[in-house]
Amino acid sequence: TNPLMTTIPMTNNQSTKNQQFPPARQGWYAIAVLLLAYISSMIDRVILGYLVGPIKKTFGVTDSDMSMLMGIAFTLFYTFLGISAGRLADTAVRRNVIAGGIALWSLATAYCGMAKSYVQLFIGRVAVGVGEATLSPSAYSLIADYFPPEKRTTAMSVYSMGISVGNGTAVMLAGAIAGFAASAGMMTLPIVGEIYPWQYIFFLVGLPGLLVSLLLFTVKEPPRIGADNSRSVNIAEVWQYVQKHKKAALCHTIGFGMFSIFNQGVGFWFPEFFIRTYGWKRPEIGLWQGSTSIIFGTLGLWAGSRLAAWFMKKGYTDANMRVMLTAAAGLLPVAVIMPLLPTGEMAAWCFLWTAFFGFMPYGAAPAAIQQLMPNQMRGQAGALFLFTINVMGGGSGPFIVSSLTDFVFRNDAALRYSICITAILSLSAAVVLYWAGLKHFRASLAQEHSLDSSSTAL
Repeated sequence: TNPLMTTIPMTNNQSTKNQQFPPARQGWYAIAVLLLAYISSMIDRVILGYLVGPIKKTFGVTDSDMSMLMGIAFTLFYTFLGISAGRLADTAVRRNVIAGGIALWSLATAYCGMAKSYVQLFIGRVAVGVGEATLSPSAYSLIADYFPPEKRTTAMSVYSMGISVGNGTAVMLAGAIAGFAASAGMMTLPIVGEIYPWQYIFFLVGLPGLLVSLLLFTVKEPPRIGADNSRSVNIAEVWQYVQKHKKAALCHTIGFGMFSIFNQGVGFWFPEFFIRTYGWKRPEIGLWQGSTSIIFGTLGLWAGSRLAAWFMKKGYTDANMRVMLTAAAGLLPVAVIMPLLPTGEMAAWCFLWTAFFGFMPYGAAPAAIQQLMPNQMRGQAGALFLFTINVMGGGSGPFIVSSLTDFVFRNDAALRYSICITAILSLSAAVVLYWAGLKHFRASLAQEHSLDSSSTAL
């Protein structure tokens, strides 16, 4: 007999039925504050994509150097420290963990505004990643203890609106200021001294996050529903449990990693793609991409939560995985066609489609993890999930695109073909993995439900 199985309740389906969740108003207030935190993190994360040109000019760097800032610099510590952050999410006061992380990434973003070299900017991006590593593992765990399983995907989708709203706000803000950054001269700030206009943007988007950090202390820490508080679970035990369900876990997580290569990796290069291919200006790109992200990205998240609820009512235990498959299959054709279109206007209209399907699974994917994992493993399991998708999407995604441009095509104007190739490979792999993962996910849930029922009978 595996001792892990006898000391830890492996499912949260049966064990949470008779548990009392906090009042709905507390849960939705927590979601609202967490949403603000997520929006803040997304703004700090994606702002760099609109500052490629000015930064390259200031420091004399290449596309590959910029991909390191957008990918490796951020994800290096975001992913590795995410495991420790997941451990904190399973053992510490999650609200406090998130509040400290917000303060760190906000100050680190402001530090980027003082960078005097590429290396200093790289260090600042690493620190942003360290701070942001604390957010989602703790947020996923909090949400799972605020809402019962049948409402969890909707709650996760509302929280994940931080991606669409944060991304949209960031690109509109950056696009609006980019014209100013390109034409204005050097600026002087008190204490800081002389800076470039693009550096000012980092102060503008970073420092307001400190107010969000303080707001976290108004959120109540809910009890851990169904958890065995007599002992904590270490990462080795989490990994043991994941190994037990490795087929379901691999199809889910690697599939979402492939999906993220397009969403995160290619997404970073969209502004430069429109500039290089169609001659658009940053303000008009930011306005269009930002508005479609906020409107159609949010609609996609809402549709994903409703679709998951519909699948659940039909009796599909793999409802969340089905939403992920639908999103990848819907995104694939337009993602491949968009960079090859002859005009910028035609390509821009594709943003509506890519935003809708690109954001659709961001509630379902973490909800599936919470569905499969026991309570006291949720933080670390969420961190393992984020570790994989950020290494693949945020870490390697931008570099894959830039490597094709720099080393295969050897032409900055060929960025459109780099995007097309990356979209074909990554999204096709996501569709295949999700399709294969449906039966494995159902089997894992059935196995754990059977174990839990046996334990209850005994």
